Amino acid sequence: MKKLSFLIACVGILLFQACKEIGPQIDFGPSGNDTTYKTTPETAQAKKVLAEEFTGVSCPPCPNGHDIMKNIGTALNGNLVIIAYHILNYPQAYPIDDDHHKSKYDLRTEDATKIGKEIFGGIGGMPLAGFDRKAVSGSTLLSTGQWSNAAQTSATSPSPVNIHITSSYDADTREATAVVTLAYTAEVSIDHNLTIAVTEDGIEDLQKRDLTVLEEYHHEHVLRKIITPISGKLVPNENPKEPGRVFQSTFKFTVDAEWNPDNCNVIAFITNNAPNNREVVNAEEVKLKGQ
Repeated sequence: MKKLSFLIACVGILLFQACKEIGPQIDFGPSGNDTTYKTTPETAQAKKVLAEEFTGVSCPPCPNGHDIMKNIGTALNGNLVIIAYHILNYPQAYPIDDDHHKSKYDLRTEDATKIGKEIFGGIGGMPLAGFDRKAVSGSTLLSTGQWSNAAQTSATSPSPVNIHITSSYDADTREATAVVTLAYTAEVSIDHNLTIAVTEDGIEDLQKRDLTVLEEYHHEHVLRKIITPISGKLVPNENPKEPGRVFQSTFKFTVDAEWNPDNCNVIAFITNNAPNNREVVNAEEVKLKGQ
């Protein structure tokens, strides 16, 4: 009788393990402990709009763009994630260097330049911005007068996926760890890409404004690095992605010595990955140190 009971218990354990879903390994890039699983669907988050702003320290009208973007964020109750791109090979983005003023920092990056060229097809003026990479009158890059309406329109589009980020920082090694969780709340039949970016706020330096040079201007949302490929990393090709499907990945990266980790942010956003549809479907942002 004891042997029979033991046998029944063993069979029960094996059946339980056979029914439990085991998340397969997935690959989002420089990461580890990646997995996917199915669970009870979450309630859909309020969508956050991604604003990608092309700006420069030698651009006199750009501070007005910064003010407009700040006001849009307030109007959207904080549901706006901003990345400020300072690009190479464009005069209005050059550091200031004249007889009376010299910038302390060069905020331009290769990654910002690639975004301008590869995602937006080139930059022909500043300030310009895109909102969720959606076209307005045939263009994804908009002048300041179009920003508010474009942002408000994007904010009304529901998102089929929630994004959660937890981030931590090791001061001894200057290594940051960001765990990104994508939780689908509606069925999606299109491929998705995940992009991870690092920005920094509160960089004090020179800035041209109209006919003057501001000495102690605070540059916000400055792109420091794109952690994934520029166009993002393909979310595992499981279509349709059903409500309750979760993908999770851990990204580790070194925080450059020139960045202030206290002021850095980790941004994650999801884009559609189809020949004629590269729009952003949701975005999220947290402090790099998790505070």
